[in-house]
Amino acid sequence: MLSLLWTPVMIAILALQPTGALAHPVAGNGALGHRVVTAAVAVPDSVPGAWPAASSADGARRLRLAAIEPAPLVTDSVPAEAAKRGLPAVPLSAAMAQANAIRQAAALNYLRHAHPAAAKVLLASQQPQVRNYFCGPATVSEMLAQMKVTLAQLAAASELRTTQAGTDWSDAGGYPVPRVLNANQKLRSFVAVALPWTPTAAQIKTFEIDLVTDINHGTGVPIAGNAYEVPGGPHLVGHPPGQTIMHWFDIRGYAQFGAITEYEDSVHGATSIGWSAAVPAYSSLSSGTIVNIVGARGYVW
Repeated sequence: MLSLLWTPVMIAILALQPTGALAHPVAGNGALGHRVVTAAVAVPDSVPGAWPAASSADGARRLRLAAIEPAPLVTDSVPAEAAKRGLPAVPLSAAMAQANAIRQAAALNYLRHAHPAAAKVLLASQQPQVRNYFCGPATVSEMLAQMKVTLAQLAAASELRTTQAGTDWSDAGGYPVPRVLNANQKLRSFVAVALPWTPTAAQIKTFEIDLVTDINHGTGVPIAGNAYEVPGGPHLVGHPPGQTIMHWFDIRGYAQFGAITEYEDSVHGATSIGWSAAVPAYSSLSSGTIVNIVGARGYVW
């Protein structure tokens, strides 16, 4: 792990985009520790309270409620369209958009005062998914293990309401992955960030900030990515490039001040998936590539 310290981040209050994207990041070399970030952190007027309240027990409870509010149905099954080109960000419920606004403001406030290391990786907790459609349960089980909580994949699948079509991004019961994560630990109130098929540079910088913030939150908490891989687009390491693949995966760390994402993949060792032998248990990719992979879905942080 590198020993460099984080350069303080200067913050300007601007208007928040719905996805929590940074509005006008200052050009830099791609490492958050070497540039000043001008970011949007204003919380909408409809959000009850600011971050000090959100960091309280009542504030955390309000954030967690966003994951159980009904949301538009967005499944994790392979969609009918041949590619995700041109797809907008999937719609968020109003409650989730507000919760994410609070979390984004808190992340920027954290980086304004903290000095995270240039690199940090959480506990190695990879486990092969026990069924070919169990990437969601495996990811939740891996993430909870990194937070010192045991939840077997079958139990996670039941709580997530996973079907043979996979684990929904959102549905009438809210947001399954943050809902189940929130129900099983108290370290972090997880929320969802939706992204368009081709995320902007600002949204990539936002992901880097969210990643570094969560990996350094207390003892550290992971992030869940919801990959939407298509032929001709970027794929996770070892995933067949000619296939359309929907896949949840555990993001466990970063390097180069967030410019590199470290993750683990439940496909590794999964005997029900024919191409699993090509997939490493642990890999790293540029954060820009990761954000493009999850475009047209998003991530849970």
